[in-house]
Amino acid sequence: MWSRPKRLLSALVNRGYSVLSLAYFKERGLPDSMEEIPLEYFETTFAWRARQPTIMPDKYGLIGGSKGAEAALLLASRYSKVEVVVALTPSSVVWSGIPRNRFDLSRHGSSSWFYRGEGLPFLRVEYGRSDWWSLLTLRLKKKGEEALRNEADVESAAIPVDDCRCAILLLSGRGDQVWPTTMMCDQVMRRLKEARYPHPYQHLAYNTGHTGLVRNKDGR
Repeated sequence: MWSRPKRLLSALVNRGYSVLSLAYFKERGLPDSMEEIPLEYFETTFAWRARQPTIMPDKYGLIGGSKGAEAALLLASRYSKVEVVVALTPSSVVWSGIPRNRFDLSRHGSSSWFYRGEGLPFLRVEYGRSDWWSLLTLRLKKKGEEALRNEADVESAAIPVDDCRCAILLLSGRGDQVWPTTMMCDQVMRRLKEARYPHPYQHLAYNTGHTGLVRNKDGR
């Protein structure tokens, strides 16, 4: 849901980090929508990077924003090679996929992510015809808050962050209108605290919107 944060990536490269900006949909040979993306696709990228002679093998940091942050936390919970995650405006749960035509209400019924041939449990947002303006403007925070009130579904779709073995930094925008990211970061922090998570973890909330953390101005 973000354009590539080129300034952030350039800053990392200038500090000596090897950075790969990885597309996982809407590019040649990839799915044309943010639906049912296999997590194993990212595993093939880990394997490719491990073969590069100038890169330290099997030690990775992941940076993702929005749905990319959702993916980063999921990957860190499954792959021990991940040593740090920086999640910008992340989620605490797996949400339903985003169809190519988000106004097609019949298509909001699949998971964003697949693993070993099966869709991961996800939290569904119920949209009606009266929600067309929210879908058009991507002001979906209230719909997300409604879905997060279903405790049973939230627990089923929760990203198992307590299975991670890495440092975790969460950054959220209190003014985010796309989804309730500050609320979800608080859920992640609570889950880590209850699990007595042994690695460093922190949540920083800023007075900005969905994309403001990398654009230096308020997003939606």
